[in-house]
Amino acid sequence: MPWPADHPVSTDPGLSPWAGGIDEVAPGARVVEVLRYLPGRRVATLVEHGRELAVVKVFASPRARGNVRRLRALAGSRAAAFVPSVLGCDAAGHVLAVTYRHGVLPGSVPDAEYAAHFEPIGAVLRRLHDSGSELDRLWEWEQEVAQLRRGAVPATTDVVETLVSSTRWLSGAALVPAHRDFHPRQVVLGADRSVAFIDLDDAAMAPRGLDIGNMLGHLVQERATGARSVAATAAAGEAFLEGYGACAGIDEGHVTAWTMLTVVRLAGLAESRHGDTAQRDTLLGHARAALHPHGTPPAGATMLRG
Repeated sequence: MPWPADHPVSTDPGLSPWAGGIDEVAPGARVVEVLRYLPGRRVATLVEHGRELAVVKVFASPRARGNVRRLRALAGSRAAAFVPSVLGCDAAGHVLAVTYRHGVLPGSVPDAEYAAHFEPIGAVLRRLHDSGSELDRLWEWEQEVAQLRRGAVPATTDVVETLVSSTRWLSGAALVPAHRDFHPRQVVLGADRSVAFIDLDDAAMAPRGLDIGNMLGHLVQERATGARSVAATAAAGEAFLEGYGACAGIDEGHVTAWTMLTVVRLAGLAESRHGDTAQRDTLLGHARAALHPHGTPPAGATMLRG
């Protein structure tokens, strides 16, 4: 494997045991760029493989086989046009190669053009949810709040417990094929105005509101960090919901509740992962303002305009 000596698959002891699997799935691949690296957990690398670009992922745990099953299930459904295709998986299940999607991430789009891309993003998410895929993993409200509790820090604990109590009514929602880690950095915009989704490592059967709330919660975070203006994030959120369209079982109360669950989870991560207590407090303030004094998400709440 002629990869740079400073690449994480060479330097990270959690990943290096599986470096040999790269030659199984993408022999002769040449590193172009490290796309994402979570120390001790996984790394995704853009590579040249033959005359094509591809993405090679190395996981510390044997996640690749499950990813293959779910990506192939999506490829056999109406979602095939906008999700990655599997190129290979090593025998140990730690290395996965998938197709690369040419385009740009929404983060590179100017504020003035930002919202215009979110109606098609919402429409493609609706196509994923309605694709008819059957995935072999479930993620329901119970798993979401368990993760929320695991990621809590002392400053978020009170709001976490308020949300756990006030969103129990989300339990038992119908499940659809979902991205489960949906936010602007998981979307690629093509030059032909197409929309594709990437990084479906966490895909599962989940409530529709989970992906919707994840996207809207990340737009709230963009405002909190100053990455985008209030006007741009509000317009993007409204366009996203317009593109997704009306859906039985998803009303404004559902959207608000799932969005708050995301915002508070991101508040905990702002401190635990990034040491950013200012962002944490801004996100917590946003969540608290959206909560009714008695802890119930109010009808008509507008997480993005507030």
